[in-house]
Amino acid sequence: MELSPSSIAEAFGLGAPTGPLVAITSGPSAMHRSARLSTSRGHHTHGVEALEGPVRLELAVLAAGVPMPRPCLAVATGAGVAEVAGPGSKPMLVGVHEWVEGTPLTAPAPTGLAAELGAALAAIHRVGYRYGEHKVDPWYRATHGAARWRGLADRAEQAGRGWAGRLRAALPLLAEVEALVAVRAAEAVPLLVTHCSVSRGNALGSLEGRPWIVDWDDAGLWNPAEEVAAAVVSWSSGARGEPDEPVALALVEGYRQAGGGFDEHSPTVLAGSLSAVANWLELNVRRSLGEAAGQPFRSQAEAEVAGALGELAWRLARLDRWMELLGWRPG
Repeated sequence: MELSPSSIAEAFGLGAPTGPLVAITSGPSAMHRSARLSTSRGHHTHGVEALEGPVRLELAVLAAGVPMPRPCLAVATGAGVAEVAGPGSKPMLVGVHEWVEGTPLTAPAPTGLAAELGAALAAIHRVGYRYGEHKVDPWYRATHGAARWRGLADRAEQAGRGWAGRLRAALPLLAEVEALVAVRAAEAVPLLVTHCSVSRGNALGSLEGRPWIVDWDDAGLWNPAEEVAAAVVSWSSGARGEPDEPVALALVEGYRQAGGGFDEHSPTVLAGSLSAVANWLELNVRRSLGEAAGQPFRSQAEAEVAGALGELAWRLARLDRWMELLGWRPG
């Protein structure tokens, strides 16, 4: 981690460190650098390059009763992040959370857990927190274009990547996704600052059987119905992408019973989650080709490309079925 445990502990008033930083991953993509820090006051996690806005959202959502790790505030400023000495002379922004004990969750989720996740989303959306953004994150509005995708397929073939043929075959699917995203982007839909990724890997099962909602670093503006739809697909998909109807209905009903309004009937409600798959595919294609630095390393990028291509195919093949489930009303 190359960060000083003492500097972090001092900045957030955590007591004396009792051991080194222990690297952990955050979410299925391992995009965020996180570690566990044990101090005389207990265990904590910290995320590098965190943002102040998400921390304020977390505090508001925590006050609303959503189960989640409590963010710590910097002693000197009261802010949710603090600068600490990083590698060399460059300071780094660090955010800290209290440690929670939980177990990884898999999908399809139990129906009771799915209902709890729906209720948590409703509570987050009731907060309606804002901190100055005015646009949906581009991650949920993919606009790479046909020429860009063809160029990536060309380079993958030239580089002899094993998945190059699958990428070429997926070009019509990617065009379908971006067309759906363009329609959604043109629609006037309500936006609010929310978690943006209540998906597998971003929730842990507590000892009481409730979900801890974790990894808030990507919080930002999104349409609440799109976030619910994305969570439904993530938590009710089987091993081959097949929808688990009771789980999907439980999550939507849990959302409604907790006061969330879900009245979407257009396939564009799934545009944001499809865009996220397309953007994850594009990023890992570039990583595999050596055009983007950072984690995952090239070997992991290869696996991520294959996974994203498969996910893209099954999501689009079952689009109508997902819409049936999302449009369900209790009798």
